[in-house]
Amino acid sequence: MHLYQGVRTVNGHEGDLRIAAPPGSRARVRVINTEYGLMPAWVSGAPYRLIAVDGTDVNGPAQVRDEAVAVAAGGRADLEVTMPEDGSPIRVHLGGPSGIVLGSTSYHAPPVPRPAATLDLLTYGARAPLTFDPGKPDRRFDYAIGRRPGFLDGVPGLWWTVNGGLYPGVPMFHVTEGEVVRMRISNDSGEAHPMHLHGHHAVVLSRDGVPATGSPWWVDSLEVGVGETYEIAFVADNPGLWMDHCHNLPHAGEGLTAHLMYEGYTTPFTVGGRAGNEPE
Repeated sequence: MHLYQGVRTVNGHEGDLRIAAPPGSRARVRVINTEYGLMPAWVSGAPYRLIAVDGTDVNGPAQVRDEAVAVAAGGRADLEVTMPEDGSPIRVHLGGPSGIVLGSTSYHAPPVPRPAATLDLLTYGARAPLTFDPGKPDRRFDYAIGRRPGFLDGVPGLWWTVNGGLYPGVPMFHVTEGEVVRMRISNDSGEAHPMHLHGHHAVVLSRDGVPATGSPWWVDSLEVGVGETYEIAFVADNPGLWMDHCHNLPHAGEGLTAHLMYEGYTTPFTVGGRAGNEPE
């Protein structure tokens, strides 16, 4: 889903996308949010299961009714639906009336309002063991998002901060390959931020101090709401120099960008200069 000058599109086309699906068949719909903000997705005409988040399977996904899935900016959610045996259609709503209509004899599936409830991925699915122990990390980092007056590239304004610093005076998170990393992301900036760590998937351990109890919730784009705090963990298994930034790209361009850097890896590029090497 993407908005072009305020027009909602699905796979680049305005209006509904209609796809044939025989009665009784199962359909897997990968929802991709290419916008800057959070997008709800929900299904009418049948229950559904959320079977993957950001390309990683959910363990033991149960059927969902009357709940929407919140898809972060840049995030992906795979929804599985089973077509009704009577041939009636199903609508997958993508943030509004437009969406994907699956059908056989008919595609008449009028939009329905967004459900009041949102699926909580902290408790959804069945628990499963991790391949590492986040309780014994090799590194612990804080990523505290704030906002304050200051100068960015010499321009005065109200800019985003990371651990109190204005870009480029923000943390460089240093790791060594193979280390277990635990990161606390807090947001006291007054706006929500979809946070994206390049090159890695992280597992959500807790939100506002409440531990995760469902399927391991693996993400690479995590919506951190106003006043929320998440703890995540990952294994440093992809050496290089990686951005760790807000997926709302105007926010990234306004300074909400940090980096994860592996020991022994460098870059010849510097911020700014004649090359115009700026975030986003």
